[in-house]
Amino acid sequence: MKPLYGFAVLLATGLLLSASPARADGFVSPTVGVNFGGDAGGTLRGATTGAVNQGSKINYGVAAGWMGKGFIGVEEDFSYSPNFFGDGGNLDKSRVYTLMTNLIIGAPIGGQRGGGIRPYASGGVGLINRDIKFVNGVGNFTDNSGGFDLGAGIMAYFADNIGVRFDYRYFRTFNTTDANVIGLSSGNFTFSRASFGVLFRF
Repeated sequence: MKPLYGFAVLLATGLLLSASPARADGFVSPTVGVNFGGDAGGTLRGATTGAVNQGSKINYGVAAGWMGKGFIGVEEDFSYSPNFFGDGGNLDKSRVYTLMTNLIIGAPIGGQRGGGIRPYASGGVGLINRDIKFVNGVGNFTDNSGGFDLGAGIMAYFADNIGVRFDYRYFRTFNTTDANVIGLSSGNFTFSRASFGVLFRF
């Protein structure tokens, strides 16, 4: 995983350094969304935790990137999902967060100033973190795995500097989870995310 991630970082750095203000634009987009599919909203209630609440499917995040005048850009995408595996009973809290470096391919329809839209596809690699804490501290689980995401979406601008963004991503770890006593599914950890955000362009 390390060589692939290093290549993505080097490529992203090169694209950033080669862009100029006259031929590229940056963006920042705080988001809120919902997780679904795969392990999203899973619960540990069937294990020894005695958890009583279903896992939350809500996530929060922020994306920041740089799009060229043509078709290619780069992006750092962070999302945080509290209580991903539920809470209650012996389960104190759980969370999942992702941090991905992505390449974006998408053409600006209507130009880079004023109103317009930019449909895009994206993909990249990065970190997927899972953290589960029990009330008594026994059986706590933390995992930092390399993974990848694939997605698509649309950026829609109302004016030079503000718009909205709709985004879909699929996440999957490279590593697998072994059989365990706390109720986590074995195999690759996967889920999808749909999110909506306000978009600031500069």
